[in-house]
Amino acid sequence: MPPLAALLLWPVVCHVFFVKMRVPLAIVLSIVCGYLLLPTGTSLDLPMLPAFDKHSIPALTALGLALIFAKTQTGIRSLDGLWPGSWWVRIMIVGMALGILATVFDNPTGLRYGTRYLQGMSLYDGMSQILSLAIVLVPLVLARKFLAHPDAQRTLLWVLCIAAFGYSFLTLFEARMSPQLNSWVYGFFPHSWRQHYRGGDWRPIVFLSHGLLLGLFLAMATLAAAGLSRAITQQRVKYLVLAGWLFMTLIISNNLGAFLITIIILPVALLFGARTQLLFAVIIASIFLSYPLLRGAGLIPVDRVSSMVARIDPVRAESLNVRLRNEDLLLEKASRKPVFGWGLWGRSRVFDERGRDLVLADGYWVITIGVSGWVGYLLEVGLLTVPIFLLFIHKNRYKISIETSICALLLIANLIDLIPNSGMTPLTWLLAGALWGRLELGAKGAAELTPNKAHANHQGRSNDRFGQEEVDTGTQPKPVYTRQRKRIERKKNTAG
Repeated sequence: MPPLAALLLWPVVCHVFFVKMRVPLAIVLSIVCGYLLLPTGTSLDLPMLPAFDKHSIPALTALGLALIFAKTQTGIRSLDGLWPGSWWVRIMIVGMALGILATVFDNPTGLRYGTRYLQGMSLYDGMSQILSLAIVLVPLVLARKFLAHPDAQRTLLWVLCIAAFGYSFLTLFEARMSPQLNSWVYGFFPHSWRQHYRGGDWRPIVFLSHGLLLGLFLAMATLAAAGLSRAITQQRVKYLVLAGWLFMTLIISNNLGAFLITIIILPVALLFGARTQLLFAVIIASIFLSYPLLRGAGLIPVDRVSSMVARIDPVRAESLNVRLRNEDLLLEKASRKPVFGWGLWGRSRVFDERGRDLVLADGYWVITIGVSGWVGYLLEVGLLTVPIFLLFIHKNRYKISIETSICALLLIANLIDLIPNSGMTPLTWLLAGALWGRLELGAKGAAELTPNKAHANHQGRSNDRFGQEEVDTGTQPKPVYTRQRKRIERKKNTAG
């Protein structure tokens, strides 16, 4: 299939989701399946607009269809409006936009390194970057509105599990036969072959941009399955078996980092309640927030960590040492413009006097600090970590359920991966938006979130097939299903 054709056809697939399914489930399927199945490295470039790719097209399509179908479907639990009601979110989003403009005004002149020339930032660049930011945050906005309720968060976890189960067979195929699926389906390989052959084994990639992202997705899905085994006790064994299968697939996928993240978080997901899980998430979020400061001050024992990794795999230890050396170079360059950063066009990278690029930028945190400075970094990371802190503070008053705390653990797993890698995906913003929505739902809890107005004439019914419950208001009698109705009619006839 031509890659661009797949992108252009995806809105049709999303429309089918919304016609056949409830809005929260359709939103999650549109974004998650688009992320997993659409081609990477391909985009639709229109004048004056950011590039539309596998991240933006599913999100924008889901936004438009959700606004349409939410008015026609009955019994949908959702928060009011698209613009977040929390002042925390509003301040950080507006601050990120203003920070982009400040970066533009702080970097108007070009830079020359030997024969290489890097242009200065213009107001056009700033407005384009703000528009790109708005598109990136669409999953957060949708999740905040439609995935605030614990039942909808359970749907999110369920979709991640089922999608990962289907993806596991493709992963196992590539682990045995080499990463060929993207080449067979879309006609190209999205990355370097050298990085996907480790220790005599293949590292699967399927349709993602790198095998590391596949490992992260499998790790998050394993945690989601473990969480559902706690949330749906009558199906505990089924979800435990699924978690074991996904964990086995993760091991075979040859991703040491994602494996270690799962080993750290999985016992917390399986053994502890929502309160302890949120406490653990707060601790990890605090480490993530302070990591750049500690790393810049030389307080992180990187040599000891490298020695530990070397005992496990010398090849990965060498890769880690290369990353650490690159981080030192990038941090030194970022320290020259610490507040608002260097901006776009590779201005934050390190070049020698001949214009040769000297670094490989891997960690998302060091890339963000170099481009947007500490202001941009703290605001963006704040959108991801502040809801975890607030949920822990209000855990008793808001009666936080296991679904919400598991979503926090999945987000924490993603944040840990952002230290060595650049695994910021639409799933990251979906999870963050769901947590912000639960905060905005607040003390009203699971039972008092008012569905849309059309629910007044709706009889509550279950939709267990898709892991989602609709609301029963109690104002109308429960529905009588076909078998019950026939049984009642037989009794009446017999009595007659």
